[in-house]
Amino acid sequence: MKHAVDQLGKLPAAEAERAEFHARFARSFNDPRFDGLRDAVAALEELAWRQYCEQRQDRGPH
Repeated sequence: MKHAVDQLGKLPAAEAERAEFHARFARSFNDPRFDGLRDAVAALEELAWRQYCEQRQDRGPH
């Protein structure tokens, strides 16, 4: 997963949040038994990310 980095070497907030989501999600599928299911896990992660974003939008600003 590639990310754009600003001049200070930091990810923009939205990309940093997505990267953290990916890291946490991926930890659940770190077992080699999931190796044959990487495409399915990636699709599930994308679905979970979209659902997370939609829930945040429904709540509105904090």
